[in-house]
Amino acid sequence: MHSIQRMLKLSGIAIIICVWIGSYQAVAAGLDGSTPILCAFTTAAECDSREGCERTTVEDVDLPQFFKIDLSKNTITGMGPAGTAQKETKIMGTQRMDETIILQGVELRGWTIVVSQKTGKMVLTASGDDEAFVLFGVCLPF
Repeated sequence: MHSIQRMLKLSGIAIIICVWIGSYQAVAAGLDGSTPILCAFTTAAECDSREGCERTTVEDVDLPQFFKIDLSKNTITGMGPAGTAQKETKIMGTQRMDETIILQGVELRGWTIVVSQKTGKMVLTASGDDEAFVLFGVCLPF
């Protein structure tokens, strides 16, 4: 009796894992840039040549928590409360390499965003006169 219950329990766990992997792959597949991508910053760091880097918040860096990447329009749009569009910036360059999308542009500073199509993880780097910012986050198809 215990072996049947154990087998059923293991089968249930295996089914849950398969469903999770399938949904994860479906999300990653949507990060090919064919549809808009919604991203959220999770952590941020501010750096300068004198003091190095220290952790900060997205609010202190003066960026929206959420933003939409639309490769068909070559734009990135900050998203405010209730999904309202805020400031928009142009993507000046797009490259793809090893299941990553690499975006570049200029908005007060030069910036680069790298999005992993496989995991949805995202990193933004921006630099200017003796300062740099590194922000980490995640992206999903929108």
